[in-house]
Amino acid sequence: MIDFIKKYKQYILAALLITVLILIARFLSSIDFNSLKIYLKETPGMFAGVLTASLFAYLSSTLAWKLCMGNESKKISFTQLFIFRHVGEMLSLFNPTSIVAGESLKTYILNKKGISPKHGVSSILLHRVLVIFGGLFLAIMASLYLTMGHIVNGQNIFFILLVVVMVIALAYLVLRLLVHPRLFLGKTVEKLKNKTDWSFITDDLVTSVYEMNDISAGFFRENKGKFLFAFLLCVVHWIFGAMEFYIVLNMMGLDVSIIKAVTVEMGVIVFKTVGAIVPGQIGVEEYGNKVMLDAIGIVSNEIWLVVTLMRRGRQLFWLLVAGIFLLIITKFSQIKLYK
Repeated sequence: MIDFIKKYKQYILAALLITVLILIARFLSSIDFNSLKIYLKETPGMFAGVLTASLFAYLSSTLAWKLCMGNESKKISFTQLFIFRHVGEMLSLFNPTSIVAGESLKTYILNKKGISPKHGVSSILLHRVLVIFGGLFLAIMASLYLTMGHIVNGQNIFFILLVVVMVIALAYLVLRLLVHPRLFLGKTVEKLKNKTDWSFITDDLVTSVYEMNDISAGFFRENKGKFLFAFLLCVVHWIFGAMEFYIVLNMMGLDVSIIKAVTVEMGVIVFKTVGAIVPGQIGVEEYGNKVMLDAIGIVSNEIWLVVTLMRRGRQLFWLLVAGIFLLIITKFSQIKLYK
């Protein structure tokens, strides 16, 4: 299967883009532009709110990364780390090689700042693992909301207690997989490789998972407080991302809760992950927005378009900021990214 995808990657990508663009065109064709004009009057305030939420998301993620560095974090300021993280993340978003390109850039810059390659790579891997598991944790909670939230009353004490118990159980499971010295995450992936015929679970992948698991477990043994705080910050990072939906939808007069906004954000992340081969996930994110808004009962195409414009506008704004940061790195520091 993997070989088939690699061989016909360009055709698959083209088919995916065409399909998504046709669906988006269908949504656009049914928009009521009179209603859209009313919503667009609120866009300045929406955009300011979206930018503020995204800024706090980036700040929390940067602080989590700094904590993952341990004592090596003293060699680099928070401001510098924010700049380097942001440039790397924007490269990951818009470069077809995705995460690899951004993380490689981060590793190179950290090395230039005097942080040893071992600590630099370890901190990047650990931070990425915490971000992934933080998002997975919220995604599971969002799934519970979508499935169970419609079965029982949200005010029901039994439902509340059940959610609390599941949160505790999930937190324990995540910690056990990530930080147990017996490396349960690596062993789980290895067992899947041996007991299934999933071709994407290669020997290299198993080795990489073991390495990440070992880094996480070692860091936890030596820095339990920093580890837990970093994981919490990664969860907060995703919540601030969801606040973008919360702000925009509520400013359009919709009574949307935080948990619904988180549900939409986590669902869109799944679409973006599946469509990671598409630069900037153009079309894929827009379709994901539509599907997830429908999932929480918002079927208006006008609202979907405004949400999409705000999210894409935020991306373009921060892409411009990343370009400025890149100039700062190359012009005003002694780090040369290109020969």
